[in-house]
Amino acid sequence: MRDLKVSVGMWYLGAAGDRFVKQGYRPDRKIEERFKVAGRIPGVRGLEMHYPTEINDQTYRPLKKLAGDLGLEFVMITPHQWVDPDLKFGQYSNPDKKLRRKALDLAKRTIEVAGELGAKFVCYWPAQDGYDYPFQTDFRRRWDDLASGLAEMADFNPRQRIVVEYKAYDPRTHILLPSVGQCVALLNEINRPNLGINIETGHASIMNENLAESFSFALRYQRLFHTHWNDNWKMFDDDLMVGMVNLWETVELLFWLEEWGYDGWYGLDLFPYREMPEDAAEQSIKNLQMGFTMLDRVGRDEIRQCMKTSDAIQIARLMRRMVATE
Repeated sequence: MRDLKVSVGMWYLGAAGDRFVKQGYRPDRKIEERFKVAGRIPGVRGLEMHYPTEINDQTYRPLKKLAGDLGLEFVMITPHQWVDPDLKFGQYSNPDKKLRRKALDLAKRTIEVAGELGAKFVCYWPAQDGYDYPFQTDFRRRWDDLASGLAEMADFNPRQRIVVEYKAYDPRTHILLPSVGQCVALLNEINRPNLGINIETGHASIMNENLAESFSFALRYQRLFHTHWNDNWKMFDDDLMVGMVNLWETVELLFWLEEWGYDGWYGLDLFPYREMPEDAAEQSIKNLQMGFTMLDRVGRDEIRQCMKTSDAIQIARLMRRMVATE
């Protein structure tokens, strides 16, 4: 078994409602109880949450103590910009300068709180920075404003690592920064050492990106700071348990993370509507460990040799050995 640094999100350890059952399929939990639930999940060492909805100025000090008592670290804090109706037409790329400032002010306060908590990362998720119709957006202006906003966010505290989590759609039909390529290109243009990427496997999958390739591309440019894990059917961001649908892509990704020497966090970004969230998190951790076990059944050199020869027949044999059928 690998000694993985696994974190869980507070947003799904409660009721987790959907569009049709907004109150959720189970009773909600107070944030303190969510912390305690996280502390009982085998293998979980870290917490992720949004400011100021799941943690705020009144609660972050007592929650810091609670996390310490539970032996849990703060891994990522995200400014909850996209739930503000004022920002429905954008966060850093909003056409209204005052609203862009509102989004940035929230990000800066989040960075301050993250510093107090010792959080490893603060996340920017574009969410509302996008469009829904043709002729709705000025691409030149929006890209300029987005780059300016990210630079200002990164410069506010150069010691705090900032991660961008790209996604192609939802809640907008088109979100700026939909792919790993566009994300890396913009971050290389901004060129701040504390500005990187949090790749969410589900967001990469809905763009039909190959996970191992996308993560490797970000690692090539030293932009992969954090990772989020789940699964989906490549049509929507379902946030299913890790490895339940796209197992082979998940296993190949685990192989390449070890090849690159990645030793960071594995954040579980799930949304189990009907399953108990602690059970879904536990199974996801077990599936990650299973992926490494599958790789351990064959030699790494054998896998590397297949890459040199492009021998798909031998790859098929290795894959059967990984699942212990040959």
